[in-house]
Amino acid sequence: MTIFTIQNEQTINRASIIYTNPSLIQKLNLPINEPFVLTYGHKKVNVMVFASASKGNLLIIPSQIAKKLLLPNGIQIHAKYTNNNELQLGPILGILIQNIQKNQPQLPFGKFTSFAQEVIQIAQTKGVLAYLFTIQDINQENDFVTGWTFKNNKWEKSSFPIPDVIYNRISSRTLEKNLHDTLEQLQNHYHFILFNHHFLNKWEVYQKLNSTPINKMMPRTVLYKGLLSVKEMLQKYPVIYLKPTNGALGQGIIRIEKKTDMYQAQFTRPQGSVTKEFQTLEKMSKYLHPRIANRSYLVQQGLQLIHYQNRPIDFRILVQKNRIGEWAITSMVARIANDQHIVSNLAQGGTQNKVMETIHLADAVLAKKITRHHFKSYALSITKQLEAVIQGHFAELGIDIGLDTKGRLWLLEVNSKPSKTGDTKLNENEPRPSVSRLIQYAIYINGYYEKKKKQNKKLYRSGGRQ
Repeated sequence: MTIFTIQNEQTINRASIIYTNPSLIQKLNLPINEPFVLTYGHKKVNVMVFASASKGNLLIIPSQIAKKLLLPNGIQIHAKYTNNNELQLGPILGILIQNIQKNQPQLPFGKFTSFAQEVIQIAQTKGVLAYLFTIQDINQENDFVTGWTFKNNKWEKSSFPIPDVIYNRISSRTLEKNLHDTLEQLQNHYHFILFNHHFLNKWEVYQKLNSTPINKMMPRTVLYKGLLSVKEMLQKYPVIYLKPTNGALGQGIIRIEKKTDMYQAQFTRPQGSVTKEFQTLEKMSKYLHPRIANRSYLVQQGLQLIHYQNRPIDFRILVQKNRIGEWAITSMVARIANDQHIVSNLAQGGTQNKVMETIHLADAVLAKKITRHHFKSYALSITKQLEAVIQGHFAELGIDIGLDTKGRLWLLEVNSKPSKTGDTKLNENEPRPSVSRLIQYAIYINGYYEKKKKQNKKLYRSGGRQ
């Protein structure tokens, strides 16, 4: 992987000439005394190359050309010469978000801000230009984006080329659905790569995976169709969960347990878990109806998962595509529910810890030994099976796995927009492995890696930053 430094030169008289040393001309296989196209994003300019006495990986470009290309001065970037007689500079990574919080200059992207800052700063060192933008920031008439970057220790707005690859971080299902046609039109026009294409629907994921070998590790799940579906599931399982089909962050989940002489329902509010008891299913259904009537719900088998001090535990495995385009484990963490909640999500007050350390702290004694390899193997298997049956381009998934008291692993959920907040950090002194892998994939998918081969070094952390 070669990274080039761009120098915009105002003193060059011949505006259609770029300069570099003979060694780089040969390395890039640039034509001598023949015109070719210099591209950056979707901006194109006809140029010729002349040899210079410059040293190192330096491309000297007239400021007039740099201005047309929206090419910043002094940046480091990748370059490749293609069969179409184009010298392509890139890649440009656009992070698509839903809005900017202009009244908070220090946190313009809310809890996502620290992750976004890290992406931009690490990208700069890896020869990638990264910026954040919304759909409204795209100027289709002049083919540029008014995006946000982190520069001089503050967030700045500037004009950028249309990105080569877009990382979809829209956090609203409704907005994403409303923008579907617009995104598709833009992709057809600009031919950018869009990954983490859309939110996943829990019922669709269950149906798709139920026809694969993964069905053995999924709790029994049916669509909620009123009292009858609850009654039928409770005849088979003493504990069931009602989960929103399109839910996130543990919101809207209801735990129902059949006791000897009553039914118990638990659900989460911001201040903690609420428990209600009912003599009959009919009374419970009448009470819960206003909470779930306007949303699609699933009814899911309850599991005897391991606990720590009566607090539920599950495990989040972050799986990403790497520098050779293959799925790999980036990090694994255990999530322990807050003592006032029935779910372990960090957004609901849960805490995270190292995987094996948490298993050893658990109240239950497992019937068989579980290792990191088991989690890794299951998560990769789930990811590959899902990719084969689900539509859309994904390069990052959060796999939530439960571990029961018999030592059996269960798939709880797959998340295509895993959390990227300050709460997910365990080691403040190192870059998030997920940032490094995101940038590696952006370079790979645009074809800038010279050799697509496996490296011995693993980007994998247990209990690390995500």
